[in-house]
Amino acid sequence: MIVDVPKLRRALREEGFLVRADKASAGYLKGYDFRPDVVFDVGVHQGTPFLYKTFPDTKFVLVDPKPEAEEAVRGSGLLKDFDFHATALGAGNERAVLEIPTTEPGKGGAMASLMERKDHLKDTFTSVERRDVDVVRLDDIAKEYPGSVGLKIDTEGYELNILNGGPETLKRCVFVILEMSVTERFANLAAPSVMIDLLAKAGLEFRDVLAVSHAPGKYARPRHFDILFTRWSA
Repeated sequence: MIVDVPKLRRALREEGFLVRADKASAGYLKGYDFRPDVVFDVGVHQGTPFLYKTFPDTKFVLVDPKPEAEEAVRGSGLLKDFDFHATALGAGNERAVLEIPTTEPGKGGAMASLMERKDHLKDTFTSVERRDVDVVRLDDIAKEYPGSVGLKIDTEGYELNILNGGPETLKRCVFVILEMSVTERFANLAAPSVMIDLLAKAGLEFRDVLAVSHAPGKYARPRHFDILFTRWSA
C-alpha cells in the first residue's frame, strides 16, 4: 500500500496530532557524537536497545534490584558484555521495599518502584510482589569505573534520589537520559524543576525530549518524559 505522507500529516494535524521522528533511537543519539568511557543503565527491566546500539563498543554497567533483569538482557542478545549489579540505587545506603506489580501474566515489571504509586495505573494491578532490596549510592558503584560517563535512569519516580547519590558521577557525565514525571504519579514526588536544577548545577542542561508517555485520548496530559541532558557545548 502506498501512503501519501503529506496528506496523512495534514489530516493528523487537523485532528490535533503531529507526526515526529522517534528520538529514542540510536540514529538520533549518535548525532551528538558522545564518546563516554562507560555507560550506566539504571533501571534495566528487559534492556534499553537503542542505548546499546548507540555505543556497541563501549563498556556497559547495568544496575537493577531485580536479578532477572540480567537474565533478560543476556538472553535477548541485545548486549553481550556487561557488568551487572543487582541492587537499587538511592541517596544513601539502606534497605527498602521494591514493589513489583503484575497487570496480566508476564507483564507489569517495568512499573516496579521504590515509590508509593498514586496514579490510576495502580488500579490495573492484579497483584503486587514486595521484595526487600539493598540500596546503595551511584557514586559507590561508579567509582570503580574511571573516565567519562553516559547515564540512563528509568526507575519509576526514584530518579531524583539516585541523582542525589551520585554527585561525583554527574561531574563526569557527558549525557544523562532519564524519565521525568510531569504529573504527581507517586507520593512525595518532587517537581520536575528540582531535578532540572540539580542537573544544571552539575553542568548538565535540558537538551531534548526523546519520548512522551501519556494516557489515551487526543487531549490527554503527558505523564512523563524521557529527557536528554548534555553539556551545553555538546
